[in-house]
Amino acid sequence: MKRRVPGTMSETEERFAELLEELMLDKQIISYAFEPITFKLADKTRYTPDFMSVNTDPTRGVCFYEIKASEYHASGKSNQMNSLTKLKVCARTFPQFYFFKCYPRAKREGGSWMIEPIKV
Repeated sequence: MKRRVPGTMSETEERFAELLEELMLDKQIISYAFEPITFKLADKTRYTPDFMSVNTDPTRGVCFYEIKASEYHASGKSNQMNSLTKLKVCARTFPQFYFFKCYPRAKREGGSWMIEPIKV
């Protein structure tokens, strides 16, 4: 499998960016950015969420999204589990932000996106 070049979106991330564009047009978010921030979680451990958005509702603040091509489980690929683990650590370490794992839903399930909040 070909690895993506850092700083460029995968096809799935491009599709999620389209959703964020729709949310901007609908005035639900003020702005969004692709890979804008890297969190330092520990020595030699960093995590860069795929997207960040700023919500128009101040009680929703700033959100970070980890995008995957499909739903992932505990038996999933190691890189998916690594990013999910870092996402959970990030959510606990930075509770002032909102963190979500996202993946496209199957057409038989209604399509669109599954956007699951990370609970702390």
